Amino acid sequence: MSKLSLNDLKKNDVFKIVDFDDSCGNFKYRLRDLGIHKGQIGQILNKSFFGPVEIEIDARKIAIGKGMSKKIFVKKFECPIL
Repeated sequence: MSKLSLNDLKKNDVFKIVDFDDSCGNFKYRLRDLGIHKGQIGQILNKSFFGPVEIEIDARKIAIGKGMSKKIFVKKFECPIL
C-alpha cells in the first residue's frame, strides 16, 4: 500500500500526520520551525494546481509548498472532525 501524502488530499479533507520523508536532513527542522510534527490533526483549507497547500493545524494557518506537501504522509479521516 502506498503512502498518502498531504498533496494527495482535497480541500476540506481532515488528516492526521503519521510520517515524513526525511531524506533531506533540513526538512525535519523546517517542519519543526513551522510547528508541524507527527500526530497532529489538521484540515486542508485551500489547494490549487500550481500554488501551495494551505492547512490549518492547532488553530494556525500554514501554507506549504507542493514539494514539501509531497513529503508529509497522512491518514485521512472519512468524516470531518474539525
